[in-house]
Amino acid sequence: MRETNDISIVEQVTCSTGDITLRSDKILMLKPFDHITTVNVKELKEMYAIFMELTKGEPHLYYSDNTNLKSFGTEERVYVSANFHHFALACAIKENSAIVRFITHSMVYLNKPQIPIKMFKTEANAVDWLTSLDC
Repeated sequence: MRETNDISIVEQVTCSTGDITLRSDKILMLKPFDHITTVNVKELKEMYAIFMELTKGEPHLYYSDNTNLKSFGTEERVYVSANFHHFALACAIKENSAIVRFITHSMVYLNKPQIPIKMFKTEANAVDWLTSLDC
């Protein structure tokens, strides 16, 4: 385990879209590569397999840095909404644009994920919210 302040990195896997990290505080984190502006179902399935492997099928708190996201198709939104709850108890999303807010609000409104989702401007605020939840 690598130490990051008081939080240890239990495991980190790099996939085609970025780094997926499981921390000792049981927060699962996705940090896409800077050039990733969208993902397709094939990439989502790759990430899902890693999420399930890292969490051993037990839902964890989940953080996603979506600051570079520019598009997210209907099929992808349906896939995420249908599968989120298998690995996540709640989802905190880092965003920095109206596009990300629109994509997220559309997914929540149209596809109704089974877990709470909230957006934040900073990773610190997102992690604070996740750790404040009674999950």
